[in-house]
Amino acid sequence: MALSTSVIIVSDYASGEDKGWDDLRATLRALAQQDFGGPVEYLLLESSRFAAQLPADLRAILPSLRVICVDEVSSYALKNAGARLASGDILGVLDGDCTPHPGWLRHLVGTFERFPDTAVVSGRTVYNSPSSRERIIGLLSRGYLDRGVAAATTSIANNNAGFTREALLAHPFLDDIGAFGGKLQAESMRQAGLQFRFEPGMLAAHAYEGWGMERDIRCHSGFATVMVRKIDSRIAHAWLCQLGTAGVPCFFLGRLLLSWGLLLRLWRHYDVPLTAIPRGLGVAVYLHWLEIPGMRLAFRGARIEETAYR
Repeated sequence: MALSTSVIIVSDYASGEDKGWDDLRATLRALAQQDFGGPVEYLLLESSRFAAQLPADLRAILPSLRVICVDEVSSYALKNAGARLASGDILGVLDGDCTPHPGWLRHLVGTFERFPDTAVVSGRTVYNSPSSRERIIGLLSRGYLDRGVAAATTSIANNNAGFTREALLAHPFLDDIGAFGGKLQAESMRQAGLQFRFEPGMLAAHAYEGWGMERDIRCHSGFATVMVRKIDSRIAHAWLCQLGTAGVPCFFLGRLLLSWGLLLRLWRHYDVPLTAIPRGLGVAVYLHWLEIPGMRLAFRGARIEETAYR
């Protein structure tokens, strides 16, 4: 019997702003142009606080779209609400500022059909930009689980993924530490023996908002790097948290080396010119430097107060 499919769309950045609605329109237009031939249920989850601001043209872009407003506020809570309300065996989860390639849904469903033991499949996310610098940033920010080819992986994309309904309901998104705490969910699933895959055909172009967005991303990323390990000591290198803020240089260096490896391994897949690699190595240093304030906040037990994420 064919697997039924639902796609849950949630805006997690610049929600309620004109730019956020425009990004959402682009995502819905791309979903309307999918080359997948089977039936699909589309659900847009939004907080009730923005119900009066929802543009009237969203359903015209994607006529089958169900717009559901709930009392939740955080993006992870909205995604969990969508999972409970969706009817599909497969639950695609896509951020509202990610424009999927026409084959995105076909590759998502096809991966679950070819690998029935898979619980989660993540796609490739790029910054679709004429600027090589921005493509480098996209690789360094979004390529952490990219294997270069379709393959098993140990991580989950927080903006571009598909889950079996059973797996997501049993291991929901955890919003205790903000927008980049997905490692806790992945570790919970991994400890339960669930299998993850990466599928490059699930291609999505993430909207790029400039350095302001990247600073926001990196502050959250640094914060989550520490917090997930303070919460779950089973995550690799959690022992560094015992060092307190003295562990920050270790996290910085370790993450920088991983990013350099990503750049050297994946540059072709993100349309980065070979001649831009030296520049990319320097960009990686700066991006991880931007994570340090978030790490320090996590060690102090403080929160990130100023952010466009929810």
